[in-house]
Amino acid sequence: MALEIISYTEMLSLWKHGFRNGAIRRMSLLERGLFSAALNYARMKGQIVNRKLIAMINGVANLIRKSVGREIFKLGLKKADFLIKNQKMVGIFPCILAWVNNATYISWLGTELSTY
Repeated sequence: MALEIISYTEMLSLWKHGFRNGAIRRMSLLERGLFSAALNYARMKGQIVNRKLIAMINGVANLIRKSVGREIFKLGLKKADFLIKNQKMVGIFPCILAWVNNATYISWLGTELSTY
């Protein structure tokens, strides 16, 4: 069983990223306080090894990492997966298999409003 560790440098880079993309301002006071306290603790100790604290920090870190572009890309991946599994569509348009390997096409699929 591997032991997860979060270092101070990882947390500091997440904190800076959260300020740049505005995620810190959108978090609740409790989440912001938890991450700030954990950041200060990691600065003193160097790293965090407590599993419960790491799980809580990962929850807050996911909020920081979340962005509109990432959500659009996830939607595009879901639609691309649907296109690949649809054998009739692949039979009619065989070039779809090449298109779904292109990140730009997947982003376009995520921004398209129509559903399949």
